[in-house]
Amino acid sequence: RCYILSNENGKIQLSLRQSRLNPKSNSKVEDVEITCVKDVKKGQLVRGYVKSVTPSGVFFGLSASLLGRILFQNVSPYFVQKHSLYEKYLPEGKLLTAKVLGVNGKEKHIELSLLPEDTGMSSILPESLGLPLYDAEEEKREANNREKREELKLKTKRRRGNSERTRKIHWDQAEELDRVGKKIKLHWRLAEIRNYSIWETKPKKRKICPADENDSGIEVYYREEEDNDQEEEAAKKKSKIRKPGEAPRLQVSVGFTWDEDMNAMDIPVLNQKEESSESEEEEDPQSKLKKQTKKQKELEKQKKEKELCKIEAALMDPSRQPQSADDFDRLVLSSPNSSILWLQYMAFHLQATEIEKARAVAERALKTICFREEQEKLNVWVALLNLENMYGTEETLMKVFERAVQYNEPLKVFQHLCDIYANSEKYKQAEELYHTMLKRFRQEKSVWLKYASFLLKQGQTEATHRLLERALKALSTKEHVDVISRFAQLEFRFGDPEHAKALFESTLSSYPKRTDIWSIYMDIMIKHGSQKEVRDIFERVIHLNLAPKKMKFFFKRYLDYEKKFGTTESVLAVKRAALEYVETKSSLADT
Repeated sequence: RCYILSNENGKIQLSLRQSRLNPKSNSKVEDVEITCVKDVKKGQLVRGYVKSVTPSGVFFGLSASLLGRILFQNVSPYFVQKHSLYEKYLPEGKLLTAKVLGVNGKEKHIELSLLPEDTGMSSILPESLGLPLYDAEEEKREANNREKREELKLKTKRRRGNSERTRKIHWDQAEELDRVGKKIKLHWRLAEIRNYSIWETKPKKRKICPADENDSGIEVYYREEEDNDQEEEAAKKKSKIRKPGEAPRLQVSVGFTWDEDMNAMDIPVLNQKEESSESEEEEDPQSKLKKQTKKQKELEKQKKEKELCKIEAALMDPSRQPQSADDFDRLVLSSPNSSILWLQYMAFHLQATEIEKARAVAERALKTICFREEQEKLNVWVALLNLENMYGTEETLMKVFERAVQYNEPLKVFQHLCDIYANSEKYKQAEELYHTMLKRFRQEKSVWLKYASFLLKQGQTEATHRLLERALKALSTKEHVDVISRFAQLEFRFGDPEHAKALFESTLSSYPKRTDIWSIYMDIMIKHGSQKEVRDIFERVIHLNLAPKKMKFFFKRYLDYEKKFGTTESVLAVKRAALEYVETKSSLADT
């Protein structure tokens, strides 16, 4: 049963709502039907389906005729650059719960949110993606905006400083012009007192050129002073040369000179100017120093902010490798039961030849890792044994070994120490430890096999043969076949292949129906033997009286081998043998 909502242009809209099908029922409606914008209120929680994901946001279907929009910043608290990720986690038709942020009745716009803080649901994008939060991205943008503002401030300060310098230059030029005017008036007065016309001296007319923009007032002053001195010397020479009709001048007993008046009048002006110029010169570097310190402070602030931003971005990067002890401390705090992190922390200190710190890290790891994580703790114990073997003494190694035996399975600790001795070429200590293991763990098959591989790697084949005899005496009879086959495999890899073949042949003659031994023997002979020897083994196997399933397995292996290494004739021969076996079995079944 269904309820017909509309039938327009050959399209029928249906509804399966119980409130439509059974309007008289008093059952509670979970999702109230939304037909228009008026049915939606701000702060309301609504359920709907994802319609599409576009560059402007996610469109959310609240009913057949009403859509809402969800901005990307309201979809998830994580910052996503590629919108294709939203399409993956928000497929079309997915049912979700959203919160109404705003309703515009005139334009029929509904703004929604899928954030966990609004809906109370979990985030759409999982944390495992390692995406940055929106807050971190906003902080980066604010830092960039701050840098731009500070650069603009520095530019405006530089412009103001340039304008003040130009004003200062123009002010110095005006003062120079005023001072030159005063000196010209002094010359007029001196000429009147000495009773000769100003026109007789005929001073050279100078054009006072305005100073360049880069020229300072002090340089202009000294140029003019030199010119004035030259003119005064020329006037003195002319006064000494008397004309024939000229009356004698008044002689004064006291040594009076006109230059004293000039100097008396000029000196205070010069001193004032010099003092003012010197004070200005002294003030300029101080103000420059103050400006420089302010600039330096601003630059230091910018550098610190940039460094903090870099550090924050690096810490947020999941693929970043730790580069300091603090980085390792953070990682260890986040996952304290991970032995890999603790071992990397130890290796970090060992690279810097900080052996005591590496030991301290190992002891800290053993205290921190949970007691249920036995394998993780064992890894740390093995790393500590390696450290003492390489950088410690025999006494410190034995102390760590005894502690490790107390807190872990003794057999595993013994085996790891034997491997450490063998890898560091301490063969004498390794052999002594193997002897103690054979006494303490004589019923463990793995101890005999590990010692056998150690002896074969050292080239002691005869000692390995004697060890096999001891192992068969010490172990139970049900494990003899497995031990012999494992010894034979080790002989093929590290010892005498002929002796290994003899072990397999003797075992198969005693236990011909052990198909697992046959398959192991075949695999080893395919790797190390000749094709004739392999074919002989296959021929022996296919003529055994075994179960049909096992025979099928061996026939199939024989056929695959011939297809790979044989000829068409050999392949046909295997097929014929398989048919003969099937015919004989069927005839026996008939009889």
